[in-house]
Amino acid sequence: MTLAQGPWPTYTDAALDSVLRERREVERECQAFQRFRQRIQTVDTQTPRFERSVVGVDQNLTSEEKSVRNTIEPWYHDTVMAVDHYGDVYGDSFEASLSAEFGADVLLLISEATTFSPLIKQRLLEAAQQCIDNRRVFLESLQDEFTTLKDVQSTVQEIREAIAELDSTKLQGNSDIELTDRYETLHTLNDECKSWIQQRQEEIHAHRIDRSADVDAYTDLCSYLYEGLEVDYPVLATFVDILEIISQYE
Repeated sequence: MTLAQGPWPTYTDAALDSVLRERREVERECQAFQRFRQRIQTVDTQTPRFERSVVGVDQNLTSEEKSVRNTIEPWYHDTVMAVDHYGDVYGDSFEASLSAEFGADVLLLISEATTFSPLIKQRLLEAAQQCIDNRRVFLESLQDEFTTLKDVQSTVQEIREAIAELDSTKLQGNSDIELTDRYETLHTLNDECKSWIQQRQEEIHAHRIDRSADVDAYTDLCSYLYEGLEVDYPVLATFVDILEIISQYE
């Protein structure tokens, strides 16, 4: 069995599955935030009680009064926290989720207010839209990653075919021209792999993820997407392995 016929790196197969899964999840989250935002848009606002109360009247909440949170929390549970992957990916409480996505100040605001004021409505609409926008930007990064992985697979197949052609040619009896062609082919393949590695390293340093505050621990897109796979950097690992294969022909 020749090297071209033997096992070649397949890291990008699992990487593609990971990207597709992530894309589905982020798309569902976008839709969930859109549904939540639509519910907020339907709310009729009221002037806060403290603006229309008589001076000197105690403004503390009575047992009959409810905070805006009592309205918001079920909506948030029914939309944002209802996506089927929420428990596996996030698994946090309403308070933790809203603080991470909208900010702790918004959580405090809806917990203390008893009337759905124009200010609260605007803050919630803006925060929800920001979550949607962040995920849309992230989806663009995921699409770029998907395209890159497919390009890598095409490149690997081309290199493998070139190696197979070299395998079909016997070294003994080759002319100087044929040997030169062989050397140039190997040199070209080597340069192509190194070019991919350099390009990928630059992309890794440039890419930053923006899905939610919960992914701040990750330094780049690859470490986030591929944490559970055989390698964290499948493109780099692929071309490093191919360079090793090429070196056996030099």
